[in-house]
Amino acid sequence: MTLKILVPPVVEPISLTEVKAWLRLDHAFEDALILQLIETARLHAEKLTRHAFITQTIEQIALANVRTGLIDLGEKPLQSIQSVAKLNQDGTEQTLDTGAYIVDLDGARIRPINGHFSGSYRIVYIAGYGDLATDISAPLKTAILLLVAWLFEHRDGDAGALPREAQSLLSNYVAVRL
Repeated sequence: MTLKILVPPVVEPISLTEVKAWLRLDHAFEDALILQLIETARLHAEKLTRHAFITQTIEQIALANVRTGLIDLGEKPLQSIQSVAKLNQDGTEQTLDTGAYIVDLDGARIRPINGHFSGSYRIVYIAGYGDLATDISAPLKTAILLLVAWLFEHRDGDAGALPREAQSLLSNYVAVRL
């Protein structure tokens, strides 16, 4: 499975002002660095949880499950499917009609109406909790703040393990497939 962000989030889950208050900084000398660390922390937290925090459009190349025929999507929460295309062995693509599959928003997967999905597919979908920073839960925001603070303090390369508190907060959001 490969994921590519086609349309990134338009805002970050936490603002520069929130981070500067968390870090107790009252100067603007390192604002550019802090903005970079906010994005880095969000991307890392999204990767660990397999969740898109702010609405974004994602393209995924995925194999259908050989036993179930389902296609599991890499990011939750799923908002909608834009397109599904079967990738043929000759390099061509065949876009599927929306009536050929059922979208399971809660499970972040696509189920075939008739038959069985097999092979590779290109899926373009929208995932995320919402368009605004206020759509993100407090534990996720706190985890990102902890990650930003850790990155800020360990920018000289003397990094150890990520803060346990951030890992613990993020563990409640990890998407597990059975």
